Amino acid sequence: MIINRTNLFAVGICLSITLSSLGFSGQAMAYKRLNMPQQDIADYKNIDTASLSRLYPQTDDYIWIKEQSLSPQAYTALKFITNSSDHGLEPNDYHFDLLQQLDPTADDESHLFDFILSDGLLKLIRDISVGRLDPSTVDPKWSIPRVPFDAPVFLQQALATNYFSASLGSLIPSSNQYKQLTEATVFYQKIVDRGDWQVIPKSEKLRIGDKHTNISLIRNRLAIENNSNVKLDSRPESQPNSKQPNIYDDQLEKIVKQFQRNHSLYPDGIIGNATQQALNVSASERLQQININLERLRWLPNNLGRRYIMVNLANYRLKAIEDNQVKLNMRVIVGKSKRSTPSFSSQMTHVVLNPKWYIPNKLARLDLLPKQQNNPDYFDRFNIRVYSNESGEKVEISPNSVDWHSVSRQHFPYTLVQDPGKRNALGRLKFILPNPWRIYLHDTPLKSLFDRSKRTFSSGCIRVEDPFALAGFSLSESNSHQALLDQIENKESYSTKLHQPLSVYAIYSTVWLNGDELVFSPDNYKRDLKMAQYL
Repeated sequence: MIINRTNLFAVGICLSITLSSLGFSGQAMAYKRLNMPQQDIADYKNIDTASLSRLYPQTDDYIWIKEQSLSPQAYTALKFITNSSDHGLEPNDYHFDLLQQLDPTADDESHLFDFILSDGLLKLIRDISVGRLDPSTVDPKWSIPRVPFDAPVFLQQALATNYFSASLGSLIPSSNQYKQLTEATVFYQKIVDRGDWQVIPKSEKLRIGDKHTNISLIRNRLAIENNSNVKLDSRPESQPNSKQPNIYDDQLEKIVKQFQRNHSLYPDGIIGNATQQALNVSASERLQQININLERLRWLPNNLGRRYIMVNLANYRLKAIEDNQVKLNMRVIVGKSKRSTPSFSSQMTHVVLNPKWYIPNKLARLDLLPKQQNNPDYFDRFNIRVYSNESGEKVEISPNSVDWHSVSRQHFPYTLVQDPGKRNALGRLKFILPNPWRIYLHDTPLKSLFDRSKRTFSSGCIRVEDPFALAGFSLSESNSHQALLDQIENKESYSTKLHQPLSVYAIYSTVWLNGDELVFSPDNYKRDLKMAQYL
């Protein structure tokens, strides 16, 4: 990388700054006077003097300049900053332009260059390692703790090795999803730089055999994305062109169906309203969506463990991972919008066969009380026991002994418990993972809901499509799996403990991978929308 010196006095008004104004007390530094143009004052407002004071000894030693020239580590650091855009980050947040202006070989600028490069790199390695944004500010529903990271200590240790470049690279999230999303960032940025794709006018539904002027526009639109995003390389090899560009033919239908799959739409090949809307989401909007999800991935621990469960709340799927291989991939049902499932992490500790459902008070008051009021046999029909709390102790009473129309949501002195059975809302299996929201994974008797494309039906818990397969994975390293199977015909509740707790992550990712395919999901919880305000 070549550092081009520009005229630092172009503005005509220079500001004399001592290094002591940056927060340093070393004598040799503090009285080193530097000239800076007024236009660059803003850069100093973002200097992390606390971190820099830990990085530099109380001398005028350089970190990045050796014998009046840049060290190999300096070039590596500059390249790392330059490539930050691949991660959805802005290089100028790390002083990219200012570093281009300064001459590291000039006596009156070399110290400043050294400090500015250190400050930019400290910020970048922190942002790459644990994320640029504070999750608690931009996504209150994100409750996965970030791993502590000390940027000055890391940089000092990295500089002391002969593997500086590898040390910086080790901070980048190692998941295949992160790698492919960074590649997608580059490709969609190229589309944006070329002027994005053309908006397609709204039309009636288009089916195979139809003739319409929009067909040629759709061909061009799909060709841009197919040719630019190589991570969609498993799509049909044929390009969406034709000798009759305005006729919807078989070749185009294959491309449209793949587009629909990659945008979480039903792949019927019909270009209806939903498909037309997806086609008209600009490349710049897709780029922002990718960058938002890259940031979320940086909030996660880099090492998720050898075996873990990953639930994506945005695309309603659960994956069981072992040694970086997907062992299970199943559909899930998550919380409805008003009771959305948070992003959280926990450790699965137990699997319960034939669980009782201890119905949360809020659900009992808001959901089940109206059903019992409308149908006096509801609690009996669904094997729901009623316990009175009025005496200070829970005492079971008959549902028929209560005048439910005199009970209100505001005054509900009862506890409801549903017995195990075919109608139990938790189904045959429940997976215990302690967390503040009392959320768990569980079976469900309402299997038909898994066929829906949008699966936001629960009150926050996560219903799994194949609970017995999940139990097999969860207990595969424990002798208790067979014990659980032996109890299947038993109608009583049976709990078994995992030999080792299993990590479970519930995240919200609206851009994800299906094999090597990049797939976009709708922002049903509107969490992308909020994060976009901060990026």
